[in-house]
Amino acid sequence: MKIRAATAADLPIIAEIHLKGWELAYGGFISADQLAAMQPEKRLPLWQAWFADQKKLILVGGIGAEIDGFILGGPVKDHEITDGASLSGFDCEIYSLHCRAAVQGKGLGRALLGAATAQWAAEGRTALMLWAYADNAYRKFYERIGGEVIAHGLDDGILDVAYGWRDLGDLIGTIGLEQHHVS
Repeated sequence: MKIRAATAADLPIIAEIHLKGWELAYGGFISADQLAAMQPEKRLPLWQAWFADQKKLILVGGIGAEIDGFILGGPVKDHEITDGASLSGFDCEIYSLHCRAAVQGKGLGRALLGAATAQWAAEGRTALMLWAYADNAYRKFYERIGGEVIAHGLDDGILDVAYGWRDLGDLIGTIGLEQHHVS
């Protein structure tokens, strides 16, 4: 398994994996218009802008020689919070983490999350969070690695849940990063 920083040449592949991830995770409850907006050719300019943003982190990984997944993250973004919770104290956020269906359950998502967490910890960040749609069956992944529900909100009118890890060192220990390094 290899994890590395994304390059500009990787962006079309990332956009394709992003669409497939949305179809798999959210296809049962988001609109066809939302999925249509995720088409790689429509999203490529957005991925190029994220890639150019020095505050964003994009890592790719694969089980073999091909890219099978990615993670995108950066500073905590504003969000519509519905339960009065606060995201105070969280200083990094995962915006997107998707792996091809064929490699799910083989540790790539965990390795990508671990590599991003290690990089943020090395930069002095301390606490990580992310948002997941409430109806997303993949939320269990975050719960298995110690994510605590820290807030509830809305994203484009869809209920979502925030997970948080208040100590990146604890998350690194839970994930078991000794074998996952960014090259």
